[in-house]
Amino acid sequence: MALRRSSIVYGVLGIVLITLAAVTRPIIAPLLTRLPGNTDVSAGFSGTATVLNSKALAAGDTAHALLSGVPATMDRRVHVVKTKGDTALVADDLTIHIGTNSAPSTSRYAVDRGDFNAVEAPAGWKNVERAKGLTVIFPIHPKADNTYTYYNPLTQTTARVVFQGTGRASGHDVNRYKISVTGALKSSDVLATLPPALPKKLAKSFVSQLPAATAAALAPKTAALPDPIPLSYTVATVIDVFLDQDSGLVLDSHYQERVTANVTAGKKEIPLLPVLALDVKPTAATKADMADKAGTIDTKLLMIRTVAPLTLLGVGLLLLTIAVLRRRRPAVVQPVTKETVAMTAG
Repeated sequence: MALRRSSIVYGVLGIVLITLAAVTRPIIAPLLTRLPGNTDVSAGFSGTATVLNSKALAAGDTAHALLSGVPATMDRRVHVVKTKGDTALVADDLTIHIGTNSAPSTSRYAVDRGDFNAVEAPAGWKNVERAKGLTVIFPIHPKADNTYTYYNPLTQTTARVVFQGTGRASGHDVNRYKISVTGALKSSDVLATLPPALPKKLAKSFVSQLPAATAAALAPKTAALPDPIPLSYTVATVIDVFLDQDSGLVLDSHYQERVTANVTAGKKEIPLLPVLALDVKPTAATKADMADKAGTIDTKLLMIRTVAPLTLLGVGLLLLTIAVLRRRRPAVVQPVTKETVAMTAG
């Protein structure tokens, strides 16, 4: 049976479109949704802080050594510096403003552009932290479970990201997570802002303000301590994040950080006093901006992962149907002539 040329063309096009529909979601969509090389996101936070009162310390006034409720803001910029294949160099620029003082810091990570986990940095990339797990960006369509881990640059350790349930934030469906990290403070940027040692005279004054159990453990050992007394620091961080269920963007969060100075007496590390506490949340402008970005990304994801495959499938099936209906060539009708009539009559 002879087939029309147009039927063959329709059939081939239909098969191609159906094939594209089948591979768009599992193969093409991941390529189109990986971390863009021009990523550049800024966010602002505001809240309060507790800090050391340097003037009171210099005067030996330990009763007023801490200032609490000080207005604090935090500016954060996450941006891709460069890419190499499936790896992106991501910089996390952070500046904390407390009163009239500012403390800038920068962390740089090599990140997989597909799942956003930290990876080994390519040769030649300098000043990149050796991290593990998520660092500054959460993946698209975040999982509603406890499978993610988060790298904390303050302690340089990895902690579990704990799923807390679902909810709503800025008009979007969100997944809620909590990250809790406690450990020795290792960030050189933060340590540079803290005193490495404490005069023994001040330490003795602090003892009377410590909890009874801590004071009892430290008091008899104070005399044996060097002057000045070396300090070590621990930090406890708690982060609550609300992630858009499609784009993975952070639509709301609550960041709490507490740094404590410790004295080592014998083989025991004894907490002396908190020297820095930070409690901030994103500003209204940041939440509105992130919600707008999430809406734009959600629409693109819907087009790439759902609308495009269904459209390709529908058009492909239509073309195959047309090909089937037009598969036969029309019968060739012989013209009627006198000879034909005579032969029929005979």
